[in-house]
Amino acid sequence: MNYLIVSDIYGLTPALRRLSHAISSNLVIVDPYNNKYQAIESEQDSYNNFIQQCGHDKYTDKLQKCFESLKLPTTCIAFSAGASAAWRAQLLTGNTHLKKLIGFYPSQIRHNLNLSAKVPCEFIFPASESHFNVDEVIKALSTKANVKCYKTNFLHGFMNEYSTNFNAHGLVEYSNYIKQIYKTEQPLKRV
Repeated sequence: MNYLIVSDIYGLTPALRRLSHAISSNLVIVDPYNNKYQAIESEQDSYNNFIQQCGHDKYTDKLQKCFESLKLPTTCIAFSAGASAAWRAQLLTGNTHLKKLIGFYPSQIRHNLNLSAKVPCEFIFPASESHFNVDEVIKALSTKANVKCYKTNFLHGFMNEYSTNFNAHGLVEYSNYIKQIYKTEQPLKRV
């Protein structure tokens, strides 16, 4: 199985590279800034930079093109704005190589609850969000086929070392969760 790691608004960072390398060597990282490191600023400044340089619609388009170009079975692991864009893009692709989407704290998904899952989707939500009721979004998504939602005790951004809500325990817990999925998705080797 190959993996597509989709960044949040911070884009490609040393921390995202470390997380990615811990998951698998068979992966590609997609970010809003074409693999160019951005200055690590406040979350608001980073969000403004994301909107100015890419935005949610362009990020969705970028991911749809990535999904369309997949040549091998691939799981997409996405974070925040990347997870919301991946939710939109998975419905638009016809490529059967996209096998699964795992999205962490996809806050913008609340604007796209009318969409369906074309592939199995798992969403890991934070304990709460300041702009919307997490439980209502989980309830709406959980009625959809191929969608599973989980709520953590952590806050939005807990997997990102640059987020004010970074939680080292949460990073370890969910990194191990991703690694466990990776192990179970490996094809059996013949002896």
